[in-house]
Amino acid sequence: MHGVTSARHIMGRHKQRKPRRPRRESDQQAKEWFGTAFHSSEGMQHLDVRQSGNGVLITSSPAEIDGAPASWALRLRNDDDGQGLNDLGAALAAGRGHVQVVSEGPGHRTVLAFMPNHPEEGVGTLARVRTDGGPEGDVVFERSAERPMGLWAEAGEGLLRIVPLLDPDAPPADELEDCQLCPGCYRPVYESSSSHTLIGAGPMPVIGLCRLCAEGATLRSLRQADVPIDPQQLAVLETVAAALV
Repeated sequence: MHGVTSARHIMGRHKQRKPRRPRRESDQQAKEWFGTAFHSSEGMQHLDVRQSGNGVLITSSPAEIDGAPASWALRLRNDDDGQGLNDLGAALAAGRGHVQVVSEGPGHRTVLAFMPNHPEEGVGTLARVRTDGGPEGDVVFERSAERPMGLWAEAGEGLLRIVPLLDPDAPPADELEDCQLCPGCYRPVYESSSSHTLIGAGPMPVIGLCRLCAEGATLRSLRQADVPIDPQQLAVLETVAAALV
């Protein structure tokens, strides 16, 4: 079984570092995958793939929602013995375009679309798109997230590893699992994630850290990649670094 791995890529410079191989960990961690992209101008971007009820939850942080930055938690149910999830995972892993219908009704249709190398070479877009009024109607991108193609590929591989572990008889997760953003990197940290709490470290108590920030790996990687760091995130990461000395 595979555990959580951290993927590191630098967008904009089209430079990549080889990701670490997954570690064998607990059964719960076998059902989750996490990766980070380091953008030369936008900083850190995250993808999280994990089991949710009888399906999966894909969280992009940050993402664009109705034109504004936010976290996008996309829940996909397993209603067809894994076929839809495997098709999506295979498309992401292969860097191949993919469209699947999310909902359909009179005069409207909502689809989940993966667009490789769009609009920038080396960058793929996952989007929830709604069309109204038939083929000639309006097209609205309700949700979208851009990531390096290599990161989408690893997310697809993670998804393909998780699908065989799903229990088809498990009830669907009608409510999203509680999630907090790590104060050091804004990674989505779920209750089932590997996370840490650091309290009383210098003048700034820090709680809810993800494992990579708590171990100091995030700050080291950011400095090596030479990408911008949000001032508030930097303050948290430097507080953690001081506590680790």
